[in-house]
Amino acid sequence: MPDGPGEKPKLSATVIAQDEEERLPECIRSLAFCDEVLVVDGGSRDRTREVAAEAGARVIERPFDDFASQHEFARAQARGEWIIWLDADERATPELAREVREVIVRGGPPAAFRVPTLNFWRDVRLRFGDAGPERHLRLFCRELCRFDPERPVHEKVVLDGPVGGLKSPIIHLAWRSLSHLACKSLRYAEDWARARHARGRRATALDVAIHPAWRFIRAYFFRLGFLDGVPGAILAFGRAYEAFARYARLWELSRYPDSKKDSLR
Repeated sequence: MPDGPGEKPKLSATVIAQDEEERLPECIRSLAFCDEVLVVDGGSRDRTREVAAEAGARVIERPFDDFASQHEFARAQARGEWIIWLDADERATPELAREVREVIVRGGPPAAFRVPTLNFWRDVRLRFGDAGPERHLRLFCRELCRFDPERPVHEKVVLDGPVGGLKSPIIHLAWRSLSHLACKSLRYAEDWARARHARGRRATALDVAIHPAWRFIRAYFFRLGFLDGVPGAILAFGRAYEAFARYARLWELSRYPDSKKDSLR
């Protein structure tokens, strides 16, 4: 709700970041339409905190444990009544900026909105496969939503109220290179495996064999990833590799307890 008669609701943007000094400034600039940009730094070893502050963001440090907890901390620390959240490799388009402002001035319901996301491999937009058209809940009333602690990777917003949809997109510069895709896949796989293992989940040889094969077949054939050419094939294999790393790591954690000191990062 607005602070007083005739006042606009305050809008916060939240960004969680770690070692993102190169990509973060452009992300923050795309959020200039917000009343506040809050960056939660997970322990960067580069100049992420400094460049965020120089770009006009409010910066808070919090040691990274998982994505859901980091996002939930950012939600709780934000000062706005509405929150739009982006990652450092994402950009709000000018069209989205105008649409978001119109929505929050109008007020709810809905309590939250899904936003289209356009995914890119380097400078190539991916239109099919696992990177095809997506809609994620990115704009919400701060007091009516929270991040699900059961989803430490590929975070999910839990809300109390109806969900609407926006038309204007977020640009997601998802993968800068093959090396970046591999490193990102391993990081997600490690977080996923540790979370599942902590909740008693275990993996078998069948899991290690079947899940990667299915991820490739689903992305490349059923979701038409082959229509994106070589980038589509690379991403399909990358998704399969992440599935392999997830279940192989879960099996390793289950079979060899001392492997907890190791990491795929």
